[in-house]
Amino acid sequence: MFRNDYIVRMIEQFSITLGTLLGLKRELKPQEALELIGETYKRLFGLNPGLIRALSERDLADLLSRSGEATDEKLLVIAGLMKEEAELSLILDRTGDSYRLNVKALNLTLMAAREQSAIPWMDVSGQIGELLDLLAGYELPPSSKQLLWPYFESEGRLADAEDVLFELLDECADGEAADGNDAKACGEWVEQALQFYERLLELPEDVLEAGNLPLGEVRDGLAEVRKMAADRGAEAQPPS
Repeated sequence: MFRNDYIVRMIEQFSITLGTLLGLKRELKPQEALELIGETYKRLFGLNPGLIRALSERDLADLLSRSGEATDEKLLVIAGLMKEEAELSLILDRTGDSYRLNVKALNLTLMAAREQSAIPWMDVSGQIGELLDLLAGYELPPSSKQLLWPYFESEGRLADAEDVLFELLDECADGEAADGNDAKACGEWVEQALQFYERLLELPEDVLEAGNLPLGEVRDGLAEVRKMAADRGAEAQPPS
């Protein structure tokens, strides 16, 4: 009961804030709108806005989960506020800030979606779609791609999942893995790709077709990833 009351209050405050933000944007008061978002962070989560922006997505999720209540809902509210911040930053010609906020909002939304919780008060898929549209002109960092491809798989967008997964694998092959990812992370991505194709082989062909990834392409992809795995194994062997 307490958890439900907490969520209701949080959602109500979030909705009120969104309405006020809309009015401030119409009045061309972006700075005041940013200040309101900062006040909302403090009111809802008791956290300094600078800390929320500075923490990694995983560290922020860990911090919010310590109270043991409504972590996914908190992540979605923060993501929604960050999306608003990104729009305001763009109005203020802070393009870099806008990009970083949108990426963080995307990652937080994907993390909440990954838990597959029932969130009736927010269109999670819609928010992910909007954020992807906003970031369409940019290269997503590996941290986002690693969250995005499983989301696409869960939504039945199998060809999209494959595309993002191969972007990760190509970055490893080109030696361009970023975000602190190293050879170990690249090896994990290859293993995840193998598991992805093995899962697909268990699906009916009509499901694969609906996901724009027919059986023949699944087999081709699996063969390619198996070759990657074999090549990585050969590279790891010490010279005789």
